[in-house]
Amino acid sequence: MTDAAFRADLIRPVHELLAGHAARRPDRVAFADGRRAVTWAELDRRTARVAGHLADLGLGRGESAVIYLPNRLETVESYLAVTRAAAVGVPLNPQSTDSELALLLDDCAARVVITGAAQLPQVRRVLADRPDVVVVLVGDESEPGFAEAAGATLPLWEVLASTWSLRCPPRDDLGLDEPAWMLYTSGTTGRPKGVVSTQRGSLWATAACNAPLLGLSPEDRVLWPMPLFHAVAHNICVLGVVAVGASARITDGLAAEEVLRRAREEDATFLVGVPTLFHHMVELARSGAVEAPRPRVCMVAGSSCPQSLHEEFRAVFGIKLLDSYGSTETGGAITTNLPDGPYVPGSCGIPLPGLTLRLTDPRTRAEVEAGAEGEIWVSSPALMLGYHQQPEETAAVLSDGWYRTGDLARQDADGYVTITGRLKELIIRGGENIHPREVEQALLAAPGVADAAVAGVPHASLGEVPAAYLVPGPDGIDVEDVLAVCRERLSAFKLPEEIHEVAEVPRNPAGKIVRKELAGLQGRLLWRRSRQEPQSAPRYSGAADLGLDDTAHPLLTACVELPGPEGPGRWETVHTGRLTAAGTDPSLLRRTDGGRILAGSALLDLVLYAAGRAGCARVVELSAPDPLVVPLEGGVQLRVTVGAADADGVRPVEVHGRWDAHGAAGRPWTRHATGSVAPAAVPEPDEPAAVWPP
Repeated sequence: MTDAAFRADLIRPVHELLAGHAARRPDRVAFADGRRAVTWAELDRRTARVAGHLADLGLGRGESAVIYLPNRLETVESYLAVTRAAAVGVPLNPQSTDSELALLLDDCAARVVITGAAQLPQVRRVLADRPDVVVVLVGDESEPGFAEAAGATLPLWEVLASTWSLRCPPRDDLGLDEPAWMLYTSGTTGRPKGVVSTQRGSLWATAACNAPLLGLSPEDRVLWPMPLFHAVAHNICVLGVVAVGASARITDGLAAEEVLRRAREEDATFLVGVPTLFHHMVELARSGAVEAPRPRVCMVAGSSCPQSLHEEFRAVFGIKLLDSYGSTETGGAITTNLPDGPYVPGSCGIPLPGLTLRLTDPRTRAEVEAGAEGEIWVSSPALMLGYHQQPEETAAVLSDGWYRTGDLARQDADGYVTITGRLKELIIRGGENIHPREVEQALLAAPGVADAAVAGVPHASLGEVPAAYLVPGPDGIDVEDVLAVCRERLSAFKLPEEIHEVAEVPRNPAGKIVRKELAGLQGRLLWRRSRQEPQSAPRYSGAADLGLDDTAHPLLTACVELPGPEGPGRWETVHTGRLTAAGTDPSLLRRTDGGRILAGSALLDLVLYAAGRAGCARVVELSAPDPLVVPLEGGVQLRVTVGAADADGVRPVEVHGRWDAHGAAGRPWTRHATGSVAPAAVPEPDEPAAVWPP
């Protein structure tokens, strides 16, 4: 842990911070975009004027003013002016649909909407039955549609920013602990929630991390391509820059070529971006198309970077990427890696000083043992006040000063945290938990994979299984290479059941994967584990006449139930089938000299399938001491036996096989796997968790 001191002097009301910079460095550029720049003295005056006019237009104390703008200078000015009017600033995604915008305007009870000419037609449609909402128009004559829109007698931002209100001065009296901003969660897992934060909470991350740990200072030149309506922009680009008096250059979009060019021109020292941006920056710099800049800090937002990208970025730019982890509800960063700290592969860093992090069992809420996986709980001075008008949702995640993140992680002995997944995104395959993030990291290590996402898809006997969605690199994707890497890095039950090639992985503006959209992507199926009986493999005929159940499984084609001792569950099932080197799905077999070895994932699938027929959905334990080798000629007879249940419903399971060429009837059966299976039910905790099961 670093010894850097907490910067309590940075936690002050916005108007005091602006006045201080205006007095000390009036002519230094505070913010700039592609149109113009504003100095600290100008920013102080302009936001004060707009704040007075907003009050004059009817924006009352504590009422909501929506900021519906793309990345531009006036977006930052709006953040600050609304606060100086003692109102609540609500930045929204300017790419929202009509229904999304209408929902959020109603939810926050917007009194004012600050928007541009490009967004005005949509705003007018949505506000058609809301005549009491005041619309302030941002822009100038050079922008398409502005002249026509300005003729509608709307209040013009530039007029408000350049003239003082004759009746209303800026209020400049919003308390540090009063509601100041409302940032909506992405809504990728349900209805968006308005996270209400204060000036104190929003500035805490800069006082605890951005300034003392990352070194953000008045000398920094921040280059900002991330969306300004997002929490990371709120905390670093707007309030971080305002707190320390740095200078920020705002760009609209994440095009790597533009970012690299601007970084060189501005001699940028501080850059925040999503992993995809940094990946494209590496490609461009290596091609020689753009000279590589040398920023002091490059911070990753949205999701962590694969190890390969970390290594490539260091090689090209001479500095390391800093993974961090945070949330809107915690007022920004929870953990961060340090510019001069060690690189721990996969880790998002150490907890911020002054913040308490603990890992808990989601069912019992007890802290897990050191090194074990648990849900992240956070206690911090920066926690949100709550979700706007959603007390039940607030109570589900906030309790006794702790915030339940819903994220799962492990923490090593040195305090470094590694995110393993989200409770709500877990894929439960036959009772076994699979984290999509872990599978994605393996996929990204395969040659030819530029981007990857994983989500669960329904499965008849296992409940759900992982499906992979891959974006190919310039040389395309070889499925055999991808599967080989996955088998090397993942346990058998975590392997993807199907692989799709897609043009792009859907992500929200923060760079996080929108998993609910994956199944609907237009793409090309590259591979799917066979669920059909191969035409060349013989099937049992007349199974019903023999007292057998025709299972339609590609390898286990018949099943018989045998009586056992008296009592509930006291029976066993025997599944039989056959596999051959030529007729079996090649993805299930690994090449060896003189034969093929059945992959561990296929062996597990046999056990889980047979267990499901016996009312069990998870494997308690399974060992496979003797590999199942398939000869190049002939085949292997299979037998999977699920035994009688004990008092807890646990059943023993065994997998046997024998070659069926040249007198198979006389050959002994070889046991290839043994273990136990059980129902998936989990005992209820003494104290129910807020959300369980995830």
